[in-house]
Amino acid sequence: MYAQTVKRQNLVIVRAGNSSLHPEWLKGVDARNWDLVVNYFGDDPDLYKEDDVTRIDSKGPKWPALQELLQSNSEFLSDYDYIWLPDDDLFATKADINSLFDLVKNYKLEVAQPALSWDSYYSHITTLRNSMTKIRFTNYVEVMAPCFCSAMLRKALPLFNSNLSGWGLDYLWTQLAENPQSGIAIIDDVTVRHTRPVGGPNYKLLRETGISPWDEMRALCKAHGLDEAPVLLTHKAIRHDDVLITAEKNHYRFVSDFVFGYLPALAYTRDRRRMLRRMAGGVWKGLFRLPDRVTERA
Repeated sequence: MYAQTVKRQNLVIVRAGNSSLHPEWLKGVDARNWDLVVNYFGDDPDLYKEDDVTRIDSKGPKWPALQELLQSNSEFLSDYDYIWLPDDDLFATKADINSLFDLVKNYKLEVAQPALSWDSYYSHITTLRNSMTKIRFTNYVEVMAPCFCSAMLRKALPLFNSNLSGWGLDYLWTQLAENPQSGIAIIDDVTVRHTRPVGGPNYKLLRETGISPWDEMRALCKAHGLDEAPVLLTHKAIRHDDVLITAEKNHYRFVSDFVFGYLPALAYTRDRRRMLRRMAGGVWKGLFRLPDRVTERA
């Protein structure tokens, strides 16, 4: 361990390999409102050892390793208001992370994530930034970058070793939230970039055992009484004009904001055909009030 010297209200814990992007998060002279723990899984004895950063080494998949880390360092849950658990391939600035913590506090969120930039690698279009809204209150925050209030993290922690990939955990937040329609959100006012394709060494390990992340997701959802093809929902959103719209009362405004919110992404996306398919599917489901189910063929 290499200990930090400053104590702040918020904490970032990054499960970091040798090519982690977290050094970018620390650049600049401005103050930060978060402490940093680098949970290093590589083999370089000197990497990431610097002032005002804590390095704690451990091996293994992200979520079981984070469970062990948090259980072994209970002060992380007791001493901090909010804890962000991002993947190490997210490009963000210090200001981005400061804003993330400010907004989750201002909106009294239980679990949230920054939106992904339009040129990011992504799984679900709902995680990409919608240019029409400041924040969208959803039933889904991806395991790539969840930010928890400490009370929510205590409840979620026992689930972290449910599987290797972490897939499926992101559909369980609604079962744990005190206020599932207002406590879970994707924050469009903060955008980070996911720089690598979805996958990694844990996925290779799963393939070697004949199991896919999809298998793990379906099994975890089933074990907790959820549909094996879970539905992604957006309950309400706050637009840039500060107007609150709800899916129930402002249905067609939701569809309109979906179209115009993601239309600019076509100029930046890595795969325009895929984006067009996702947009067309979203419009079709929105207009006809069809469930947005997560399936392997989606």
